[in-house]
Amino acid sequence: MNKWLKWGGYGLLALIVACIPAYWWFFAESHRALPGIYAIDIAEVRRLADTQLGEKPLLVRVETVAHVSPPRVFVVAGDSWHSIDLPISSYEPVYRDHLAVLDTALNADVAKSMSATNFDSAAYARMSDALAHASLIVVTHEHPDHIGGLLAQPDLKKLLAVTRLTREQVAELRPNLGKDSFAPLHLPSNVFDGYQPLDYVRYLALAPGIVLIKSPGHTPGSQMIYVRRADGVEFLFLGDVAWIMRNVETQKEKARLVDWIADEDRMKVREELAGLNQLHVAHPEIHMMPGHDAAAIDSFVNGGLLVRGF
Repeated sequence: MNKWLKWGGYGLLALIVACIPAYWWFFAESHRALPGIYAIDIAEVRRLADTQLGEKPLLVRVETVAHVSPPRVFVVAGDSWHSIDLPISSYEPVYRDHLAVLDTALNADVAKSMSATNFDSAAYARMSDALAHASLIVVTHEHPDHIGGLLAQPDLKKLLAVTRLTREQVAELRPNLGKDSFAPLHLPSNVFDGYQPLDYVRYLALAPGIVLIKSPGHTPGSQMIYVRRADGVEFLFLGDVAWIMRNVETQKEKARLVDWIADEDRMKVREELAGLNQLHVAHPEIHMMPGHDAAAIDSFVNGGLLVRGF
């Protein structure tokens, strides 16, 4: 018996040793990209924000529709297995006589398919009402927790007239409308027939104070959205280039297993995180809003930078 216990112990030890490299590779490794590969020309972005005629937004609102609670290690490689609250939110730049909507969260069916918790039907109703009155709708990328709220609207065809999706976003959406978390929406395959998407190279001035910044990697259609209010306060909505600000501060990506499941271009996102880190250090006055950062939302609301609720 002792002999079998001894060899069993050796076998268990060997198994543990063999698993350590796999754990490191899938959950901990996230080396930094070389700086300068992805860089945002903030002077050019600021210039473009002034090129569209009209007043800039007076304020920016935030509406959180649901939450997900993955382990921290999924969000930042090498972090703990304690859960973290990731809000799923929509943002509303409010102009003097009209409004825009940035990201559209999701509806209850998509939330259920993504195992989201605390779905707020009243918040979703307010977000839907904002979509109905928006003169501009734009999303950071084509995942269902960012565009699902738009795609779930009964008057989607009408809303697409004021929605500015990119060529890459539409190309990714078309073949995936009936799959995974999009399936509960039961969208017709021809929903984008006749739609004319945006097509730009690096930056695009979209509205007074709003500039798109191309950032493929998390998805082919990922982009960041720069917003400058009329009073000069600046925001940079990062989409899911960074789920939380800690991704930018540490320049650490999500766990590799998460990237693999999401089919993310890990190297491109690392390069973007390095560029964002440099921008954050050089221009701390730009308020970065990651895709799902509860602490950042609370901080901006408490500091008077964002207004909670549409």
